[in-house]
Amino acid sequence: MNDRHLFLTSSGLTKDMINSFFDIIGKCPEEVKILYIPTAGIETDGAREGIAICLYELSLMGIRSENILVYNLELILSKGYKRTYSAYVTEEPIVSKLMSTEELKEFDAVFVSGGDSAVLCREMVRTGFDCVIEQAVNAGLVYVGISAGSMYAAGNFEDGLSIIPNPIIPHWNGDKLKSLPIDCEKIQIADGQAVYMEGDNICLI
Repeated sequence: MNDRHLFLTSSGLTKDMINSFFDIIGKCPEEVKILYIPTAGIETDGAREGIAICLYELSLMGIRSENILVYNLELILSKGYKRTYSAYVTEEPIVSKLMSTEELKEFDAVFVSGGDSAVLCREMVRTGFDCVIEQAVNAGLVYVGISAGSMYAAGNFEDGLSIIPNPIIPHWNGDKLKSLPIDCEKIQIADGQAVYMEGDNICLI
């Protein structure tokens, strides 16, 4: 049995979700450490606005700015690449190297932002962080996906995490989903909704 907890949201955590989030972590907001991955949202100005919103909302949750590490995968070298002119730097800054599963234990949760889900998937695979984050989430690192971040963890991509088999369609403007599909059909969630996964159990919140 694994210890994973995932909030796969359309537009971020609601007030009720935030309460559940802190209950799961078991710490006061000032002590919580967040790894924030903005990679899906850095290639257009519209997407970059979402980064500012997410960081602002983290501050409203009471999380200290010094406890948030912004970790952009586009700054990480490709897996298998051998460093050349920087080889003399024996202590690489954390923001420019591939973090290990052990290093991720320093954080209570990872927030994976919205934007271009294909870019996020590409960079996860290119750097090898896909394997690292999957191991960390299965070991108990709380995963909060926002739009593209939710799609990456769901069944949208062959190279995604596919922690749930269903593809997630965020920002749904049709009839609001009231229950999850029985099989592997698409899960169309409106803003303010999320799929929550605890262990192997999933529900709509």
